[in-house]
Amino acid sequence: MDQVIYLLVLPSIAVLIPLASQRLGRVLTPGLAFVTAAASTEMLVRGYTSSTANLYIDTYSLVIVNVVAWIYLFASLASLYYVENVRKPFFKPRYYWSLLSLFALTMIFTAIVSNLGWMWIGLEATTVVSALLIITDGKKRNVEGAWRYMIIASAGLGIAFLAVILAYSSTGTLDVRRLTFTPREGILVSLLALIGFGTKIGLFPMHSWLPDAHGSAPSPVSAMLSGTLLPTALLVYYRIFSASGGLSDVPARITLLVGVTTLMVAAVLMASQRFIKRLLAYSSMDMMGVATTGIALSYYHPALLRLVFLLIAVHAFSKGALFISAGSMVRAYESHEIDGITGLLHSTRLTGHSFVLSALSVTGTPPFGTFIAELGIIGVALSISYWWAFFIGMGLLLSFLALNWHSARMVFGESGKVRLPLGEEAIPFAMTLVALGISLYAWYLVVTGGLVI
Repeated sequence: MDQVIYLLVLPSIAVLIPLASQRLGRVLTPGLAFVTAAASTEMLVRGYTSSTANLYIDTYSLVIVNVVAWIYLFASLASLYYVENVRKPFFKPRYYWSLLSLFALTMIFTAIVSNLGWMWIGLEATTVVSALLIITDGKKRNVEGAWRYMIIASAGLGIAFLAVILAYSSTGTLDVRRLTFTPREGILVSLLALIGFGTKIGLFPMHSWLPDAHGSAPSPVSAMLSGTLLPTALLVYYRIFSASGGLSDVPARITLLVGVTTLMVAAVLMASQRFIKRLLAYSSMDMMGVATTGIALSYYHPALLRLVFLLIAVHAFSKGALFISAGSMVRAYESHEIDGITGLLHSTRLTGHSFVLSALSVTGTPPFGTFIAELGIIGVALSISYWWAFFIGMGLLLSFLALNWHSARMVFGESGKVRLPLGEEAIPFAMTLVALGISLYAWYLVVTGGLVI
């Protein structure tokens, strides 16, 4: 319990310090983020679990906490460069630093509490905080993107609240460890939760906020939105899904349909994108479709969950690297359009390489762990229906071609005249290396029998 306190207290301190001193907040926020991340990793490696009246921490929640904490660290480092280049901020930079830490705190809180109502409150808080972060730059498109995001996400969470109410009326508790539904109740609760929490996950057809929010958010915030917020919402849905599917496979089949549809739609939308951050937003939607598909298939093969959370972890670092790189590229080339960015391999020292590797990682290319997870998902789908496996495979192939085609257009070609600080380029490159390190460890587990595909 003492260690869990650090996960909440350290980000809380990081929330308060910038309000007293902007300079001190700028210096201490990355340090506090690092200590939070190191503590969460130590707990995960040690196999820490906790089940108290108010907390429920298992391996899956610790994976999410680790993802949140580490992406928070990299986002805070990238923010050192971002804040310097904001010309007309909507509010003072001190509030940006405070809100960034509060964003991480709300997601950590959501991942470790045991009460479904508190989880809902945590996700609602993330909506408010992240919307404020989106308008940091103060431009009209930022305000419009944040407004659309607030409307759609709040509407979705309103439906999720109905699922929470029905869960309590059916079981007399909101403790996710004690939720037991009848088949009819489980189907209704899971359907409402899929629509409601699925809005925050970015599932089709509740995904329309995603490109607007990502397209206008600061790149460090986009990294957190994609790499941490979407998986946190998915964890909440998984808690309900695991409780509602015990007596019927209907929730699994509905979830599978939504996951595969999301994957296919996102892959098609990626192919036609002109703007880099909207492309990456649809790529995030694509990967959440894959992860949701894996959650659904875990009903038939529970061991698949380990691969799903491997996918989430590798994707978080790789997509975070892509978004942070995209922010640097947009500023350096003074263009949001893919056609306006060329020759990254020649004009940058590290960004071109990290962008290529991260794009390959996100699209499930060996040796990255996303390949292992996607192979396992297709394998389980084959055991159920060849048609499911076919559509999943087609969606993965289309998304691979779309993202890497656009990536190649930006990386190769004539060299542009840009210059980025080496430290700024090193941040996404380090994130890519972390994704590769996790992937190599996963391969080691596969070879030694510790992880079954």
